[in-house]
Amino acid sequence: MQDTNGAAPEAAGFFRFLRLAVSLIMIIIAQGMLTLFVGFFAAFMQFFSSRYFWGDLARVYPLDKLIAIGVDYLIAGALFALAWFGVWWMLYGLSGNGRIRCFPLLLLSAYSTFLLLFLQVNPVYNPEAMIPSSAGEATFIVCMGMSAAVLFPFYSAGVYYFVLKPATRPRKRYRFLLLCSVFSIAGLALLPLLWQLAPGLYPGLLGFPE
Repeated sequence: MQDTNGAAPEAAGFFRFLRLAVSLIMIIIAQGMLTLFVGFFAAFMQFFSSRYFWGDLARVYPLDKLIAIGVDYLIAGALFALAWFGVWWMLYGLSGNGRIRCFPLLLLSAYSTFLLLFLQVNPVYNPEAMIPSSAGEATFIVCMGMSAAVLFPFYSAGVYYFVLKPATRPRKRYRFLLLCSVFSIAGLALLPLLWQLAPGLYPGLLGFPE
């Protein structure tokens, strides 16, 4: 009887560890896939606004150019944000008790994976590329990655602690809309600063044509 009673806690502990390990693996895979997908999507969007980064418009910023840059920036950010809201919501729903087990550890794993991928970025101009990039296009892509590096952990914490976990009013949908509004404003405010910092952090950007 003692052996049976002693085995039950050990089995329960093993299954908790197994669920945590599976969650960590899922988070790492999700981060890798989502980061690559959104990165390719952001690069694809540049085909529709590339005219703003070449020729006479390369160093000037009229209102229509600023709006186009802001819209592209928010679309890519929204795609990444919605995807991660879905990931955290799925884990929250699977928990069954209204909390994500070891959420700080899962967030750390997701963030570390993103940083590991982002640190591989080294923009260097390739004159033999089939579709050449301008300095503005390359800087824009780098700035989007830098924005995600700054905002992702705070956004994920907001999703869990402000949107999913509380059971009080207002409803989750309204809290999520408020969270997205705050981070949209924060991201747009952060973009000009990162644009100025990017060439210093990535000297290869200075080699791109305009």
